[in-house]
Amino acid sequence: MVDSLKPETKEVDIQELEEQFKSFLYAHNGKVTNERLALLRALYENDGHFSVDEILDIMKNQRVRVSRATVYRTLDLLVQSGLVKRLALEGQETRYESALTQGHHDHIVCVDCHKILEFFNPELEQLQDTILEQHNFQMVRHVHQLYGRCIDADCPGKKVKKRGS
Repeated sequence: MVDSLKPETKEVDIQELEEQFKSFLYAHNGKVTNERLALLRALYENDGHFSVDEILDIMKNQRVRVSRATVYRTLDLLVQSGLVKRLALEGQETRYESALTQGHHDHIVCVDCHKILEFFNPELEQLQDTILEQHNFQMVRHVHQLYGRCIDADCPGKKVKKRGS
């Protein structure tokens, strides 16, 4: 049942994304650097929700030398350009995800292992629209995050049963 609620995925052309980012940087008097373009590629070629440390690891594995400060500055620019989304999750460090490979979606987060799942539910979206309409509001944006405990056997939140109990 969860698979039927997965958000729509979209194919993106990395070169087109790079051109969009370059245009954004030129328009904002920013420098186009190999490190900035490599960071954009890293986020779009690796599916997930990444912390700055995880992004630094990806860059290191790709043999791209980049400072933590450059990663933070570039992420801010990518968020401003609309190519990357910043995800603030309760009790976790900020995460980043590609903004254009997925349709609109919300998140389910395990409070123990911090696994993040994406979901889209048209009925929930319709309910939100109805509630806004009833209160004479128009949707600008929304963030919907569900927090719970996953049922994965490897989740640190799972209590290990002792023999005889």
